Amino acid sequence: MSFNDPSLVTQSWYVAARSRLLRAGQVKSFDVLRRRIAVYRDEHGIAHALDARCPHLGADLGHGTVAGDSLRCAFHGWGFGPDGSCRQGSRSARAYPVVERWGLIWVFNGRQPLFDLPDVPDGRLRALRLPSQRINCHPHLVIANGLDITHYESLHGMDYSEPPQLTRPAPHRLSVSLRGRPRARWQQILTGTWARDIVARFTTIGGSMAWATVEAPVRFHMLFTGRPDAAGGCETQTVLFCEPRHLLRAAALIYLLLHDDHRILNDIRFAPHFVESDAPLKAFAELVDSLGSW
Repeated sequence: MSFNDPSLVTQSWYVAARSRLLRAGQVKSFDVLRRRIAVYRDEHGIAHALDARCPHLGADLGHGTVAGDSLRCAFHGWGFGPDGSCRQGSRSARAYPVVERWGLIWVFNGRQPLFDLPDVPDGRLRALRLPSQRINCHPHLVIANGLDITHYESLHGMDYSEPPQLTRPAPHRLSVSLRGRPRARWQQILTGTWARDIVARFTTIGGSMAWATVEAPVRFHMLFTGRPDAAGGCETQTVLFCEPRHLLRAAALIYLLLHDDHRILNDIRFAPHFVESDAPLKAFAELVDSLGSW
């Protein structure tokens, strides 16, 4: 079982680093996916990622140099191409698929991506990367939080206008559609929901990402992603896609939908005692198990 297993890293996309940290012809090593990974840009500025431990004697390839599209180990000069193949021998380095988007370098923990990163529906929206956080629980629990349909009522003080709907829009996605409004009058005033509902959709993508779309009272999107850290917790990265004129209202809605979750998740000791109302969470756990690890 891969879900919530701290010893395994699910095949999914993970943030390795911010794009601005790496110039063309530069290499750096990062501790991600419970491994040391060397990320480098070739002479054309294209990012590549390899296991940082040289398959010769284990030197960190982050100390190496970039030559053309290859990375050369500083210890004995062995060179490795973007696919991990060794130019001097038969020992190859593990190579990771890489995509750059929204100012972030993403790596897929697998030989080939099982699915793509999501697209922003409206290119006019401004992307705002929020400060990363650390939460003391497994990333699967952080990503699955939006599928926990009953906690919006008990923890966030919302009432549903209609029952949430669970769908599976793609093989590696689960989506919950929500419609409701907060009970507290001050929250209705702050979020603009005194006369209309919050209409939102939360979709998990693989085991490490989630995409939230709020349609009303204002339209914006959020991308959530989390990766495991060495201590068994989760390092998060969130990107907000919003028109500048809606930023304050979006911030109020985000607070309403997310406040107090960090406090609960930071101290959770998860046990999979699912009940009927946990059907979306159970479906996510089964999806994660189907992805496997690498």
